[in-house]
Amino acid sequence: MLPIERRKEIMAILRREGSVKAEELARHYEVGVPTIRRDLKYLAQNQGVSLMYGGAYIAENSQETFKELNIVSKQHEHVEEKRMIAKKAAALIRDGETIALNSGSTVEFILDYIDESITNINVLTLSINVAVKARTLPNVTVYMPGGKLRSISSAFIGSSANEFISQFNIDKAFMGVLAVSMKKGVTHSSLDEIITNKTLASVSNHCYMVADYSKFDKVSMANMFDLEIFEAFIVDDKIPKKYLEYAKNNDIEIL
Repeated sequence: MLPIERRKEIMAILRREGSVKAEELARHYEVGVPTIRRDLKYLAQNQGVSLMYGGAYIAENSQETFKELNIVSKQHEHVEEKRMIAKKAAALIRDGETIALNSGSTVEFILDYIDESITNINVLTLSINVAVKARTLPNVTVYMPGGKLRSISSAFIGSSANEFISQFNIDKAFMGVLAVSMKKGVTHSSLDEIITNKTLASVSNHCYMVADYSKFDKVSMANMFDLEIFEAFIVDDKIPKKYLEYAKNNDIEIL
């Protein structure tokens, strides 16, 4: 394996685990400890990794700033993980409930896994893509606000959307997110979309975060939610372990 490939893999482990030990990496890659030390020194100089005795770790202030992709690009990224998450989310939906799906490719996939035994649910969504898909399901009544359509996310935003959402009593809200960090919580690149999502959360009895591993240890422009608002994190099996520990310590379920 070339050094650049090994360093890329080590960086991925750091983002997932939060820290690494040089001896463990040396055994894994079948190289000497001095080679791993050089790799870690390179990552410290070029990727903001912090060195410690016997290894390295990622400090909170070294998290990536996350650039929002358009919805079409999102639909083709991490599809296997998103479908796994969507299936777990759909299993929580009960007949007769009013649920909310904010926007994004993961929440859109939830519609593919709604149990056939469900005869009637109401779906409030900010996303025109989700609404178009939901309207094809015979057991779903769709509600969608008006307002300004934000093209990059295909989500409605603005005062009209917020007023419309405020009328509802949502049983369960499944919230797709852009970026998640331990220090900043959930962050987003659009102030208008933040306000609309906060309105949605405020009328929901239970909020669930749906996020694949690529969203973690990322920070976007402005704060949207504290992690404590979520009853559960619905995630894949690749998220950094520190978020599992955080959830356990704060009575947040991991699904």
